[in-house]
Formats: sequence, structure tokens, C-alpha cells
Amino acid sequence: MFDAFNDNRKSNPGIMKAKFRLAGRGGQGIKFAGSFLARSAMKANYHTTVSVDYTPSVRGGPIFCDVVISSEPISYPFCDRDADVLLMLDQEGARRASESVCPKTACFVDTHTVKDPEKYITRGLLFRCPFSKRADENKIPGAVNILTLGWLSQYIRRKAAGGELPALEDDHYRQVIESMPQGFRKVNSRAFELGKMLFDEAPVTSA
Repeated sequence: MFDAFNDNRKSNPGIMKAKFRLAGRGGQGIKFAGSFLARSAMKANYHTTVSVDYTPSVRGGPIFCDVVISSEPISYPFCDRDADVLLMLDQEGARRASESVCPKTACFVDTHTVKDPEKYITRGLLFRCPFSKRADENKIPGAVNILTLGWLSQYIRRKAAGGELPALEDDHYRQVIESMPQGFRKVNSRAFELGKMLFDEAPVTSA
């Protein structure tokens, strides 16, 4: 599955392209998280694409979502050993998700749901993050995807300061949350803010 959001986007000054792979299992909202990230980038006038790979015949089976963000139109929407960031929320599909990794990739894996990630990730930088633990502590396990995006937003902001990732501001994400149905706004807003706080409170540690 592939969605492109290139139409009517103005290119940002300079050339910026970043590739993200979000990986987990069916039911974790991986596709929704990818769409959220892409639409936030659209608010910042970037071109974006979203592609999803999953196993529809198996409930809870592996799924991963590639998001490409660029200041120029995008011709190829996939991560082929060239991801800038890999976020892994579940053991399912770890091997296939890791196929996006190259020496420059920053790989962030859930501390409690991904075991022995070094078996699959042999290149790039590998870090553990307590995403699911923080979601469970706050009784929002179903919103771990948005909590993770809140964390990622702060990582992107830090790297954007050095020109390594696209410049996305809090307001770009906020606009996407505000466009959601009323019943989803409160929990997603809370989860997003918890993720931002987690980035500040719990620096990533090497796996």
C-alpha cells in the first residue's frame, strides 16, 4: 500500500529528505502513526509519502510503515537499507523491519517488547526506549503509537537544528491532532505530550 501527499506542497528552501520506518504488530496503530507523521510534515509544507507492508491474514502479525519526507517531490517511497530512523515497537517482524537499516540509521527499539534486537540490527546506532512501559504506567497502552511519536517529535527537532532531519514544530503536530474526531483528541494529545516528556526525562540508552 502506498499513499503520496505531494500535490500542492511548496518546496522548502534547500534540499532535505528523510526516511523513517515504523515497525510493530497489527493493532498497534503503526499505519496511523505513519500517517500522523506524514500529515504533520505536510503542515510544514514538505512532500510526503506513506507505504505500508503487513500480513492481513494474521491478526497481530508484523507490520511496518515507511514514511519519506522531502523538500522535493518523491519518486521512490520506500526504505531500502537507507532509513534515517527505525522505530520498533514489537518483536513481530523485527527481521524484515531491520532490512531498512544502514550505518547511519538511528534505531530505537522498545525496551520491554523487543528482545535481543542486536540479532537483527547489525548496522547503525541501536538504542532502547521505554515506550510501552510509559504508556502502561499512564493506563494508555492503546496509544503507545502516539506516545512514541511525541518522543520522536523531540528527536526530530533536535536533529533538525543541525540540518539532519526536517524542521517540524509542535504546532504542525498539534494541527493534525486538532483535525481528529473529538473523541480521539484528548487521549492522543495526552499521549503525545507524555512522549515529549519521556524524551526529556529518560535519555535513550544503548542496547
